[in-house]
Amino acid sequence: MQDDIKILFTDVDDTLTWQGRLPVETFMALDKLRKKGIAVIPVTGASAGWCDCMIRTWPIDYVIGENGSFWMARDKIGKVNITYSVEAQLRQQNLTKLHRLATQLTHRFPCVDYTPDQAFRFTDIAFDIGQQTQVPPQQAQAALSWLKEQGVHAKLSSIHINAWLGNYSKAATALRWLEQQGKYTVEQCAFIGDSPNDEEMFKHFTCSIGVANVAKFIGVMQYHPRYITQASGGFGFVELANIL
Repeated sequence: MQDDIKILFTDVDDTLTWQGRLPVETFMALDKLRKKGIAVIPVTGASAGWCDCMIRTWPIDYVIGENGSFWMARDKIGKVNITYSVEAQLRQQNLTKLHRLATQLTHRFPCVDYTPDQAFRFTDIAFDIGQQTQVPPQQAQAALSWLKEQGVHAKLSSIHINAWLGNYSKAATALRWLEQQGKYTVEQCAFIGDSPNDEEMFKHFTCSIGVANVAKFIGVMQYHPRYITQASGGFGFVELANIL
């Protein structure tokens, strides 16, 4: 299997990172995979601001951000280009609706507030449930359910609730990127993740891996990774990288 993998899609928070940090071992693994000829592509709910930092400073050439809203590509001279899933006018209309719903949600659930990086998001709204603020799981689930009742896409990760409008997702955009490249098949791709926000990726990619900390979410997930590492977060990623 490992000789056939050319693309490794990966979640970021609590998959590449652990306890809020990127382990040096993980960064070294990213570099080793690149040298091996395996392209690592983060597929994340992280903001455009974080994605811009990743693609300019990590040994990667692509990143899919804000749950599939866009992908960034860095060319050979370092220029970064963005391909969006939704055209500009509709993105702005959607964002206006989302901000209105977000105001209602924070009134209904006072313990739920915006993520620190909200100002750097282009297309979605994110709420902090486990990064700087620890929101009780039942409150996080209630907020998630309320958002879905309003007709928006909403996903729970280990640290955030992400909400967006638009016909896209992590998996849909990853598959669209793959089709546009025209070089690789789904069978040549693997995915590693850690939370319910990664379910669609677990569903669509046969070679799917969860880092050890995914175990706490297994009971609330419909689609599961086929393999789970022994180590958590970025150290679990290193475990997979060594196999590849």
